[in-house]
Amino acid sequence: MKDFLDDEGRRAVLAATLVIGLLIAQQTAGRATRDALFLSTFPVAFLPVVMIAASAASLAAVGVVSWALARRSPFRVLPLAAALSSLFLLVEWVLCLTAPKVAAVAVHLHLAMFGGTLLSGFWSLVNERFDPYTAKRVMGRIGLGASVGGVAGGLLAWGASRVVPVPAMLLGMALLTLAAMAGMLVLGRNHVRTSAPAATPTPIAPSALGTLRRVPYLQDLALVVAIGSITDSLLDYVLKSQAAATFSQGAQLLSFFAILNTSLALLTLGVQGGLSRPSLRTLGLAGTVAVRPAAVLVFGLLGTLDPRMWVAILARAGHDIATGSLFRSGYELLFTPLSEHEKRPTKAVVDVGFDKLGSLLGGAIALLAVALVPSQTVRVLFGLAAVLCVVALAFTGRLQRGYVRALEQSLRAGRVRLSESDAVDNATLLTLAQTGLALDRNTLLREIEAIRARDEAASPDPLLQAIADLRSGDKGLMRLVLRQPPRPPSALVPHMLPMLAQDDLFLEVLRALRRMAPEVTGQLVDALLDPRQDPAVRRRVPRVLKVCGTRQAVDGLVQGLHEELFDVREQCAIALASITARNPELSVPRSDVFAVALREVEDADGALDLDHVFTLLSLALQREPLQIALQAVRGTDRRLRGTALEYLENVLPEGLRKALWPSLGERGPAPHPARPREDVMNELLSSSAAVPLSREALRARLPLGPPTRKP
Repeated sequence: MKDFLDDEGRRAVLAATLVIGLLIAQQTAGRATRDALFLSTFPVAFLPVVMIAASAASLAAVGVVSWALARRSPFRVLPLAAALSSLFLLVEWVLCLTAPKVAAVAVHLHLAMFGGTLLSGFWSLVNERFDPYTAKRVMGRIGLGASVGGVAGGLLAWGASRVVPVPAMLLGMALLTLAAMAGMLVLGRNHVRTSAPAATPTPIAPSALGTLRRVPYLQDLALVVAIGSITDSLLDYVLKSQAAATFSQGAQLLSFFAILNTSLALLTLGVQGGLSRPSLRTLGLAGTVAVRPAAVLVFGLLGTLDPRMWVAILARAGHDIATGSLFRSGYELLFTPLSEHEKRPTKAVVDVGFDKLGSLLGGAIALLAVALVPSQTVRVLFGLAAVLCVVALAFTGRLQRGYVRALEQSLRAGRVRLSESDAVDNATLLTLAQTGLALDRNTLLREIEAIRARDEAASPDPLLQAIADLRSGDKGLMRLVLRQPPRPPSALVPHMLPMLAQDDLFLEVLRALRRMAPEVTGQLVDALLDPRQDPAVRRRVPRVLKVCGTRQAVDGLVQGLHEELFDVREQCAIALASITARNPELSVPRSDVFAVALREVEDADGALDLDHVFTLLSLALQREPLQIALQAVRGTDRRLRGTALEYLENVLPEGLRKALWPSLGERGPAPHPARPREDVMNELLSSSAAVPLSREALRARLPLGPPTRKP
């Protein structure tokens, strides 16, 4: 944090973390209190009615808050809403003493109206307080505050259930809300001091419904949210009906719901920290979103067979844990194709509007089930939840394709700007790469024309102007120079090399430097070997030199094999393998290759990178048998592994063999080869069909090209 936040920024992050922790703690304790008050006052059959009323009240509250946020800053709206919430909680506490039934209904409506709206408004406040660069780096800390708040709220409710009456929890909730309001005011003061005047007027935000019509995959996402909310309402009724039948006193109900909510918060924190990013990498955005309906489907089917309380708890756990961790991770990223002024109104409608609409429908379905099948209500609701999960899975299957199409259109039209560091899933990374190579032609021509019209009279010297543009920080100007660099290229290279470290410009800088590389090889080699250069630049220079089929480039890369940084040495070896595959006459002396490989093995200290060592060996040995040998020593076929080891015994110098063998899991090579090397190599090549298909990945590091001379 110290690298990019000043004292004011650190205080703002701390305030935001405390605010979200207090809000989540209040809501977690509030849900336990709400359920304990209602179920100890009314029969469970009345629950669907109040669920419908609460959903309708929440929809009205969403409309009011959206209207207020469209006209006033969230720094003004949110503290006022928190103050009103605290006041209403005090009024409801008084009602508990005089009219408990009225109070139970009032608390239910209150949490529905203020819960989702306060949280949605808080994230709007955070988005406006922090710039995108800072927000990406502090969101994890703020999210941790939310998880801790969930655990703290559950523990607070559980502890209170043992020492104070249930209505007293309303006073504690009011205090938590007032503390959150104080934190919001601190954030507002920091925002006033740190915000700079806008250079350009804020664009008029399109309507949420207009954006939903324009972006079809958001319609699928809204339906997934609504279906998930219906399912949530059905499972909520099932669990509460089972709890009401098991616990009769308000304190027992409060303790049960507090323990349940605390346990779910802890499990959600663990799943979020351990599985969110791996899930996004392996399953993608839509697959991660689909985890929730898939998990609930399993428990829904189980509940139709055994509709007891333990299944209801498992179903509730599956839904809540997946929602707070994996579902939320994928769901938030699905809004990436929207620009900021499109996202704000649309996300609120999908987040809260469709969610509460689903809750309303879920309450109506539960009410209908209670009326029609009173003796089998729980079993029927479990079955309906399972059916709804199947429908949700059908819609999540369409999300990935729609997301990729929308992201491509937004990137090419310039509505959204992303770099590779913004992407955590393969679909987004692939889309960024594709759009970086195929920008929308009309948009590009408009940018070029605008830049030319503005800069025609600025500088009579195109070379000086190009250097100024490269150093300006304006990505549009920088990209224009990269596509049409003036001559001579040697004057531009010192200004282009630092841009290799910028992930959002790297591909374009790489292509531009590769076009110049044959003329500026010396400058590139100097940058590669300069220890004062940014390590990211030095690591990427070999990818530029890879296209140079010259002795000067090879000699520079060979010197790079002796650099201190492993990443630099690794990329130099890969580049040399590519050059010598295309140009066998540029081979590296075998003695030098074996010496470098021996040093890598001896300096590895137990962490040897075999891929790198075999890339080095490919500079001196035939690559096809070497590829097979590497795969074989890693495989499970003992016969093939033995042939590979025998081949390596034949072709490696004795010193390198002795040093390498422990890293291959062997005590030491045989004292003398049993067969001629030609026989061993032929056997190894003839067994290539047994090598896994992952050889293709190795070919990228050890390109075959024309065969090197036999050892």
